[in-house]
Amino acid sequence: MTTAKTPSRLMTADELLVMERVPGKRYELIRGVLTEKEVPTGHPHGETVSCSHGMLFIYTLETDYGVAITGEPGYKLESNPDTVRAPDVAWFAPGRIPPGITGFPELAPDLCIEVASPSNSRNDRLLSDKAQMWLDFGTLEVWVLNPENTSVARYRPGQPTVTLQEDDVLDGEELLPGFSIPVWQLFRRHR
Repeated sequence: MTTAKTPSRLMTADELLVMERVPGKRYELIRGVLTEKEVPTGHPHGETVSCSHGMLFIYTLETDYGVAITGEPGYKLESNPDTVRAPDVAWFAPGRIPPGITGFPELAPDLCIEVASPSNSRNDRLLSDKAQMWLDFGTLEVWVLNPENTSVARYRPGQPTVTLQEDDVLDGEELLPGFSIPVWQLFRRHR
């Protein structure tokens, strides 16, 4: 669950970047409004973020194809008013991130992974809206991982959502050539 504060004035991405951090708080900027993200999210969420990033990171190392980033990196998606959103995991195809970039890059990841937290794991509408937001800003694919039922909802522009269960295999297809993994491995190391 996110909460937005009623702003006295709109904040910019540059102000968010240098804002003093409050321990235990995470923020995004949505059309200039500072929005607090849910924290903490619990062990299943953290383990799923780690596993899914780990699998993508290994893929990038083995193939030398793209870059996988975690730690809720922020990306500036709109200006005036500014929007900075932070996926749980982001992946970019080779050459998409300009060398020497600082701050919040003004681009959307090619792939975003969002992990359902305890407060939104049963709210399909909230999760699909977030996935659609990434697609609207140019993301090519969004995977919404749900630790509660070990499933992956796969969103792509102009295509119906596909939900994969624990025993299914997630194939990277054209976006991640050669990437293929049993769904359960995105959630834990052992079966």
